[in-house]
Amino acid sequence: MSDEEVLYQSPLLYRLLRAADGTLSLEVVVGGISQYEVRVRLDEQEAAAWAREGPAFTDRMARDIMANPRFGGRSVRVPNV
Repeated sequence: MSDEEVLYQSPLLYRLLRAADGTLSLEVVVGGISQYEVRVRLDEQEAAAWAREGPAFTDRMARDIMANPRFGGRSVRVPNV
């Protein structure tokens, strides 16, 4: 059982998660023929943007991650379970 809460699940193949400590992460499906998930922890400014804009913000951020899965070195590949 996970200690994360799904705050939002998008048809754009991403979901926003809140950890037990309150931090937010965006988990995004990336790739073409071979698809996998990456996770990026939101910083304070991004969390504030989510609070203001909701899914409009995470849609933009998810698209940026899909276009560049390394996302400036911030992403972590989610292991297959």
